[in-house]
Amino acid sequence: MRIAPTEFYATPGRHTDVTGFGIEVAGVEEAVEIVQGLLVYDLVAKDLYGVELTPDQAGAVHERNATDLLELARKIDPRPLDQPRSPGGRIGGRCNTFTLLTVALLRAAGIPARSRCGFGAYFVPGYYEDHWVAEYWDAEWRRWTMVDAQLDETWQRAIGMSTDIPVSVGPEQFLTGGHAWQAWRNGRLDAERCGLTSIDEHGAFWIAGNLRLDLAALNKVEMLPWDIWGLGWEAHEEPTQEMLATFDTIAELTIDPDERFHDLRDRYESDPSFLMDGTVFSVLLGEQQQV
Repeated sequence: MRIAPTEFYATPGRHTDVTGFGIEVAGVEEAVEIVQGLLVYDLVAKDLYGVELTPDQAGAVHERNATDLLELARKIDPRPLDQPRSPGGRIGGRCNTFTLLTVALLRAAGIPARSRCGFGAYFVPGYYEDHWVAEYWDAEWRRWTMVDAQLDETWQRAIGMSTDIPVSVGPEQFLTGGHAWQAWRNGRLDAERCGLTSIDEHGAFWIAGNLRLDLAALNKVEMLPWDIWGLGWEAHEEPTQEMLATFDTIAELTIDPDERFHDLRDRYESDPSFLMDGTVFSVLLGEQQQV
């Protein structure tokens, strides 16, 4: 008998097994609170939080494994991990790090959760910025809900957002890779508005890359935003019609992961164009890495 999606996402994956740390959460609010007490966004640590990160703290952004992140957090501050640290006592993270730890804590509590890679509309007006959020199963409403653990009160003030903590985001605020791909292919989204404004890089190739990352995350293989492997193309290249058709199929599988869950799992496991085989190129570090 094949496993149901909620059952699959309620258990840890290769990068999200934190059951050995004994952190107990009752729900998403508690999970997000703990994550926000452990992480500080490294690129704005000085400007928004007034702290300088040590090399060890800043290096946390390269960790793919939630276990390693918690071990490092405990090394920096040996107090129980569910006790919040001041910004200077936290480890560095990016959007995917906040998402990974949130997902890991929820799965440790048996709550179905998954990382989603796509684009956030609430950072730079008029643009969809490269971003990750967590998606958890709301048992009361029997639906998946997206939450952005990165958006603590400091971040909300910085981007002019005012809402509850934790911050739930809707489909008009966050586009998964698959939704962005379909919107672009249907002429409803300008691909030149999707990417990363801080490095002035946008385009359909970025949507394809996030779609590949989202597919892996939906298979409980949560990678770093700058990990490259498999099918894709460079910013200056044009995709072939065959490549476009392939990503069309992947997008269709990811826009509602539960509807064709087993097809999504089978496609990832059987397609070398998308399966993460253990070797990736880190764009941030400029080197091949074995994962």
